[in-house]
Amino acid sequence: MSARNDARTEAGKALAQRTGAERSPTLPEGLSRPEKAAVIIGALGPDAAGPLLELMDESALRAFTAAMSRLRRVDANDVRHTIAEFLDALNQFDTTVRGGLGRAREMLEPHVNESVLNRLLDDVDTPSVNNVWKKLTKVSEDALADFLVREHPQTAAVILSKLGVEHAARVLNRFEPDRARDVVIGITRASSLDPNVIEAIGVSVSRDFLAGHQHGTPRRNPAERVGSILNYASAEIRDHVLDAIEASQPAFAEEIRRKMFTFEDIPKRVEPRDASLIVRQVDQDALLRALRHTTDQSPEAVEFILGNISSRVAEQLRQELADVPRPRRKDGEAAQAEVVAAVRALEAEGRLRLIALEEDV
Repeated sequence: MSARNDARTEAGKALAQRTGAERSPTLPEGLSRPEKAAVIIGALGPDAAGPLLELMDESALRAFTAAMSRLRRVDANDVRHTIAEFLDALNQFDTTVRGGLGRAREMLEPHVNESVLNRLLDDVDTPSVNNVWKKLTKVSEDALADFLVREHPQTAAVILSKLGVEHAARVLNRFEPDRARDVVIGITRASSLDPNVIEAIGVSVSRDFLAGHQHGTPRRNPAERVGSILNYASAEIRDHVLDAIEASQPAFAEEIRRKMFTFEDIPKRVEPRDASLIVRQVDQDALLRALRHTTDQSPEAVEFILGNISSRVAEQLRQELADVPRPRRKDGEAAQAEVVAAVRALEAEGRLRLIALEEDV
C-alpha cells in the first residue's frame, strides 16, 4: 500500500519508531526519541491520546511508560519544539488525501460488515432517518405490504403514516380486512408516539427491509427487530409491551429480552476496557443526565462506567454529577437512550463487541 494511501498510518509509525528508538546524541535538550514521543503524547492528554495508545502494541506501550516515567517538567517552548521536530519528520511522507465515494468504500471495507457498508454508502448524500420514508415511496405496494404484514400493527401504522395517502391506501388494500382495521386504528395513535420510537422504527426499516430489498441481504429475525425498537422506548412502555407479549408468547418475549440492549445491561454486556470508549463517544451533558437518572435504579451501571475509566476523568464526572439535579424521567430515559445508541454505533463500526448472553452463544 502506498504512502499516499497511508498518511495516518505512516504518521503513527513515525511516532512509534520514536517511542522504540535508542537515545540519539543529535537530539537537542538531551531527550531520547522515546522521551520526545512521550512529550507529544503527554501534550495531547489522556482523552485525546487514548485512540493512539490503543493502537500501540505492548512493546511500544512499555517504551512509552518507561520514557514518560523519566520525564520531569517540560516547559511550553520545549514542547512546541518537540512537536515541530516531529512534524518536520513527517515531511518525508506524502500526506495527500484522496477522496471520493470509491475511496470511502476502500477505507471502510476492511472494518465494516457488508450490510452496514451498503447502508452508509447508500445514505451518504442524505443520511437523515427522514430519507428512509422517502425511499419507501419508491418501493412497490406488493413488496411493502409483504413486509408490513409480518410487522406489529402499530409498527405498520407508523410506516404507513409516513407515506402519501394514495400510496398508503394501495398498501392497505392488500391487507386482510381485520389487519387493515388494526393498522388504521394504529395510525390514529402514531402521532402521539415518542419521537425516539418513531426514529428507531425508521432505522429498523432501513436496516431490515430497505437494505435487504436493495442489496439482497437477509432480514433480521422479528425478536431482534422488536428488541431494537424497544431499546428506544421508555421503561414503562417497554415493560408493558413485554408483559403483554409474554402473556401469549412467553418464548418470544424471552427471545426479545435476549436481543435487547438497555442502559442497565452495560455491566454484563460491555467489556470493562470499552467504558472509556463509550464516555468519549457520548455528549458529556447527556452522559451526566443518564448517570444521574440511573443512580438509584441501576447503580451497578454507574459504578461500572466510572470504575473502568481513568481516575482523573472519573473524579471529574463524580464532582459534576454531584451538582446535576435529578432529571425528569422522560429526560433521563432519553439520555440513557443516547448512551445506548452510542454503544450500538460503536458496535456497528466494529470498535467494540458486546458480550453475548449465554443463550446466544
